[in-house]
Amino acid sequence: MYLKQHIKFANNILISVFFVTFALLFSFTYYLQTIQIREKEVNILNAATYYSFDLKARLERALSSCYALATLLRQGDGRIRNFESVTEDFLSFYPGVVELAIAPSGIIQQVAPLKGNEKALGLNLFETENQKNEAILAKNSGKLTLAGPLILAQGGLGLVGRLPIFLDKENPESFWGFVLVGIDIAQLFESSNMDSLKEQKLAFELWRMRPDTDEKQIITQSSHEKLIHPIDYAFEVPNATWTLSIAPKDAWEENQSTFLFRIFIAFFMALLLAYLAKVMFELKKTKKLLETQVIQTTDEKLLVKKQLEVLVNAIPDLIWLKDTDGIYLFCNKAFENLYGASESDIIGKNDYDFVDLKKADFFRANDLIALNAKQAVVNEEELHFKKNGYVGYFETIKAPVYDNNDKVIGILGIARDITIRKANEEKIEKLEYFDTLTGLANKAMLNIRMLHDISIANRKNEQFALFLLDFDHFKNINDTLGHAIGDMLLIEISKRLSQLIREEDTLSRQGGDEFVLLLPGLKADGAAHVAKKLLQAIEQPIMIKGHELTITASIGIALFPLDGHNMEELYKRADAAMYLAKQNGRNTYCFCTAEIQERSSRVLMLENSLRFAHSRGELSIHYQPQISLHDRKLVGAEALLRWHHPELGAISPVEFIPIAESSGQILLLGEWVLRNAMQRMKQWMDMGLPPMKLAINLSAVQFHHEHLVQLVDTIISEVGFPTEYLELELTESVATQDPKRAVEIMNALNAKGIRLSIDDFGTGYSSLSYLKRFKVYKLKIDKSFIEDITTDLDDRAIVQTIITLAKSLGLKSIAEGVETKEQLDFLIQSGCDEIQGYYFSKPLNVEDFEDYVQNYLIYEQQ
Repeated sequence: MYLKQHIKFANNILISVFFVTFALLFSFTYYLQTIQIREKEVNILNAATYYSFDLKARLERALSSCYALATLLRQGDGRIRNFESVTEDFLSFYPGVVELAIAPSGIIQQVAPLKGNEKALGLNLFETENQKNEAILAKNSGKLTLAGPLILAQGGLGLVGRLPIFLDKENPESFWGFVLVGIDIAQLFESSNMDSLKEQKLAFELWRMRPDTDEKQIITQSSHEKLIHPIDYAFEVPNATWTLSIAPKDAWEENQSTFLFRIFIAFFMALLLAYLAKVMFELKKTKKLLETQVIQTTDEKLLVKKQLEVLVNAIPDLIWLKDTDGIYLFCNKAFENLYGASESDIIGKNDYDFVDLKKADFFRANDLIALNAKQAVVNEEELHFKKNGYVGYFETIKAPVYDNNDKVIGILGIARDITIRKANEEKIEKLEYFDTLTGLANKAMLNIRMLHDISIANRKNEQFALFLLDFDHFKNINDTLGHAIGDMLLIEISKRLSQLIREEDTLSRQGGDEFVLLLPGLKADGAAHVAKKLLQAIEQPIMIKGHELTITASIGIALFPLDGHNMEELYKRADAAMYLAKQNGRNTYCFCTAEIQERSSRVLMLENSLRFAHSRGELSIHYQPQISLHDRKLVGAEALLRWHHPELGAISPVEFIPIAESSGQILLLGEWVLRNAMQRMKQWMDMGLPPMKLAINLSAVQFHHEHLVQLVDTIISEVGFPTEYLELELTESVATQDPKRAVEIMNALNAKGIRLSIDDFGTGYSSLSYLKRFKVYKLKIDKSFIEDITTDLDDRAIVQTIITLAKSLGLKSIAEGVETKEQLDFLIQSGCDEIQGYYFSKPLNVEDFEDYVQNYLIYEQQ
């Protein structure tokens, strides 16, 4: 009985599902057919719109030739000279136009091209049967009209545009005649590519209502068959409306067989779904039987899972499992301590939910490395445990996990604490590469650093210095106070020396009281400065266990690659130089070559002497005149610092200015020059000498000093110097070191009325884009280009280019170092604005400059 009821119920389900499904599918099929018809209508309307707009645009372009001819007629009082040549250009410019004509009083008198159109000459538009009505309409309306298609007098089917011409637009009685344009229908429609509609299985018809008879006139059509329910699109043309009608060649609806086929598919799908419903019903019964078996199997799996959890949680290593997106699927108790959360709170989240972005990115990157490698990957990382604050180093193994089809489904991770092992390894490494007493690099580490510095120096084509430092009479301290005190002394001095060197430098203890320093990028002058600082630091007293100890050192210096190309060669040279320093009285340094030692000694002597040169009255300012080449007038003077040493005599600025910059004295010297030069020029102005520009050079250190603008402004205020006569010169290389900052400083100085110029122009690498932004008014041509301009073609070209560049940017140009008349003549010929040089005067002291100005004024007045 139960079986019969079950079968009856299943059959009822089958019948119900069939009828409901078939009804829905039939409705959908009918709706689909309706939608297809609507889509076809929209596509046809879009095609009609497109071709109508295209045709109208081509027609308007062809008809626009009438207005061009009308303009020529009005300009020529009713005549067009060279009608044939003018209209020949028009015909080539307006596609589709095959004839242009003018008809005074409605009678065609000129036509182009004449060949083939001879029959049109003399044709009276007001008397010709097929044209008179529209000719009268065009005249009365006063507007451009379009007629056709019609048989032209010269033969052929075409369109005719008529534009009535009134010599006086305000007077209707001033009718002159017509301008006519003949348009070839075949060319017009061929260029619009309307035949492509046939390829789309569409039929079309272009027609209009005749304005004189109000009858439908076919302009063109794809065939003579009548269109079925066409889509119409009307558009305006002169004095008429054209309509483009388009319809499919076949019926709008699909054929009957297609529709019936879809109905058959609907019937089949309904039958299939009814059968599937019956199968689902049967499966439901089967499912109940399987559920009983699943429950039994699940209990067994839960038991195995519990046993596995106990085992994994007993392991002290961190164990976790993630999916391929980094989402945690499992972790053990040890891992819970890392994030300070329970497994239930960790599962379903990723590392970004527990640690900062940088750390999470690191974990994720290592996950992806293991997934992409498709094998286990080992790395070391520092982990911070949130639960108890423990920080340790862990060795982490990450391996991809695969399913039965060898597809990667996740990643398994195991991390083991190696903090103690890591600490032991670091101790071993420290013993191997670092001095146990001072913690400095030992011989082994020195060799590694040496190889690295040699490689860098060779690649960058640089030098570096090797210092061999040995304490003077250190043995006496060990012998009198004991080795413990000696060791403490070495430790304290090591700390002092470490504070004086850069991060990239290497300080190494070789044993006993012998130290080696590697100083990358240092040349002889820089090495001498560092050696002097080290010696000064070493000789300062040190208190150790109640003993005030003072010790000195001797330093030997070798330079790479001048003195050697490897560790052995450089060490030997430095060792020899160190013993030379001890022979010279100790507490000093020596280079391994006499030439470098002599140069280094001179630099240090000049540096010390320069510190007192101002107070001893050894510094002075000389002034070199600047002459305008336009009128030969004295227009300015450049202030030049001079140093006369009581023993060495005159020291060249080329030598002492770099020393002042490197030793930090340039700021005080520069301020002294600014203040004294402005005071002197202000005194001359007050004495009655004519005002002139005062040019003062700024060094790189001065220009980039943060208080430069404030300093210059303060001195100007103190002296009362008019800013329009102050010109600050800066070298091309200074301005381009940091162009953005240079622009800011120049703008600030310019805002105070101070003029700026670029000195030694042409010797650097200026960017024209920055040069345009610099607030400068003058370019000074470097004297190295002036020396040989009478013989060197390259120098001549460079000078002319700089002068031309200055003019193009609206700047003045000045040449320095002019010494001969030939140089002067060339600069005048090239258009240079100003010059300075020995040809007019050398730099003069105050008294001589005053005399020069007085004499030059007398010369100007003669």
